[in-house]
Amino acid sequence: MIALDLDGTLLDSHGRVRPRVKEAVRKAIDLGVIVTIATGRRLHFAQKIAEEIGIDVPLVLHGGTLIQDSATGEVIYEDVMSPSLVREAVELVVNYGHQPVLFVSPSAGGGLLAGPPEKDSVLASQYLNSQRNIKRLPYEDLANAEHVLSVWVIEDHDVLGPLYEAMVKRPYYKVLLWEPEPDKPDTGYLLDILNVGASKAKALRHLAASYGISMDEVMAIGDQINDLEMMEAAGLGVAMGNAISPVRELANAVVSSNDEDGVAEAIERFVLSEEAVGDGSQVRR
Repeated sequence: MIALDLDGTLLDSHGRVRPRVKEAVRKAIDLGVIVTIATGRRLHFAQKIAEEIGIDVPLVLHGGTLIQDSATGEVIYEDVMSPSLVREAVELVVNYGHQPVLFVSPSAGGGLLAGPPEKDSVLASQYLNSQRNIKRLPYEDLANAEHVLSVWVIEDHDVLGPLYEAMVKRPYYKVLLWEPEPDKPDTGYLLDILNVGASKAKALRHLAASYGISMDEVMAIGDQINDLEMMEAAGLGVAMGNAISPVRELANAVVSSNDEDGVAEAIERFVLSEEAVGDGSQVRR
């Protein structure tokens, strides 16, 4: 099995799947390898990429809090936050003067929940106004929301600092802080609050088991902080050349960047080469 991150990995810096990468993925699938996507993105985005390159198995989405069927969108696995954790997170975010954005599982209708629009900061308003499926609620109702996958806060780095420090002191949350995309520097930083155990690794382990595949038989390729656990859990963790330092240091192998066909390089080397085919590579299944 091969698990591919999207941004910075399968996709180049222009958000495209390069021809050599597409060909390598399709050859692996033709060889009988199960290839999936493991991303922080939601279904509608990942689904288009999967269809383009011929992936028809379930996809690991939203940072590992979801597995959905790539064709129907059926929820196969979810890692939702408990009501008490949602309430505490919402109250803390509001007390620090920020607008919480809640992501609801597709099994409960999906979409986004947020507080009253008059409480939006400039950056929060900019993001929320770009979204279609969003419902505004009073903060008390927001704190009682169910089937929540994660809580987001979008703000400038310096403004988010005190809230971030408060969140990381709570061991029952997993807290990630994302920089804005290089081509969108004015969109703000993203504070992502999840269940402490939520990860691409946990979801991928569930998906692999459903096919009778052990994690030793998985190759995971990624570039960012949320790929670390997945790469560590896999039999073969491959870092992109453009990966952050902790990912490169953890990896079993480092390949070229996402603009230099790194994913194709990994698949060709560890799956499609005569040596890999001949010895029954751990990623073949």
